[in-house]
Amino acid sequence: MENIKKLLENMQTLSVNVRHYLHKQIAGLDLDITYEMVKILFILSDHKYLNQQQIADLTLKNKASLTSIIDNMQKRNLVIRTEDAADRRNKIISLTSHGKETLNTVRPVLKNLFEELYQDISNEEIEIMNNVIFKMSKVIE
Repeated sequence: MENIKKLLENMQTLSVNVRHYLHKQIAGLDLDITYEMVKILFILSDHKYLNQQQIADLTLKNKASLTSIIDNMQKRNLVIRTEDAADRRNKIISLTSHGKETLNTVRPVLKNLFEELYQDISNEEIEIMNNVIFKMSKVIE
């Protein structure tokens, strides 16, 4: 039990450290965006068009708190909201060209982070970590 507790603490510490690293690096790029906005930019780059509820599900945020983030992203011309042709109440969120440019500016920061994180870790160790975390997640789903 103590080993699992330590693992979870280490995962939390890693998450906080990654967030701080990215925050610092993004601030150095003089971009007017937050860590949360960066996460949404990457999600939208992978999925192209999502509604707000889908983004909330992927970011593990409630729809109400996400509204503020999306509003700020729209003010910064990073995303655009369009009506869903099938359901006008539903707004589709997608990247603007400025959002894509911003994402491309941030990509090297993530690449550097991954290179630093994995410089002394083998592919086998990464695979083991992935399997362990996946198993733990499945247990509590």
